[in-house]
Amino acid sequence: MTGNGRHRILTRIATLAVCTLTLLTLTAVPTAARTVWGTSTVEVADAPGLEGYWLYRVDIEWNTTGLGGHGMSHVSFFVKLGECDCACDQGIVTLDSVAGTGAGEGGCVLEFLGFYECTGAPSFPTHVPTVRYEHIEDGCDPDKIGSATLHFYSRFAPGDNCVHTGSLGIKAGTIAEMGKITGVLPLCQCESSGVSSETSWSVIKSLYR
Repeated sequence: MTGNGRHRILTRIATLAVCTLTLLTLTAVPTAARTVWGTSTVEVADAPGLEGYWLYRVDIEWNTTGLGGHGMSHVSFFVKLGECDCACDQGIVTLDSVAGTGAGEGGCVLEFLGFYECTGAPSFPTHVPTVRYEHIEDGCDPDKIGSATLHFYSRFAPGDNCVHTGSLGIKAGTIAEMGKITGVLPLCQCESSGVSSETSWSVIKSLYR
C-alpha cells in the first residue's frame, strides 16, 4: 500500500471516530437553544465546465432573536480539512455567481454571494478553510428567523455522513455564534485532481448505506 493510500485510510478512520464521539456527546447532553444549524448533501456536479467536481448543498436555518435584535449578516461553513497542503490550490473550491437563495424580510428572495477563504474567515478564530456567504444588498434583507439553501463545488470528495459540530458560523451585528451541520463535507485528497464516474458512484452509495 502506498503512503497516500495509508494516509487516506487513517484520515477516514479519524473522521469516523470524531463522528462517533460527536454523536455520543450529542445524545448525552441536553440540546441548548440553537442560533444556526443545517444539513448538507452532495452529488457529482454535472454542469458544463465542472467535470471532476462535487456539488455540496447545505440547507441552513437561523434564529438571531437572542443576538441583540440583529438580523443575519453572513454565514460561514468551516471546512475542517485537517493538515491539507493543497487547500489553497487554485480550483479546489469554486462557486457560482449566485451561490444560494433564501427567504428575506416580508417574503422577498435573498440571493447570496460566496467566497472561499482557504486560511479562514476574519470573523471567526477557526483558521481553517472556510466558505463564506453574504447576501446581495438589493433591498432584500435577512430576517431574524430565516432559512436558505447554499452551495459550493469542490474537487475534494465527501467524507463521512455525520454531525459536524462547530462547522457552521453566523454573524449578526458584532456577535458571532457557531452551530452544527449534519451530513457530509469535503475530505482532503491532495493526490487526486479529478473524480472518475466509477469512484463517484461508489462513494455516493457508501454514504447512504
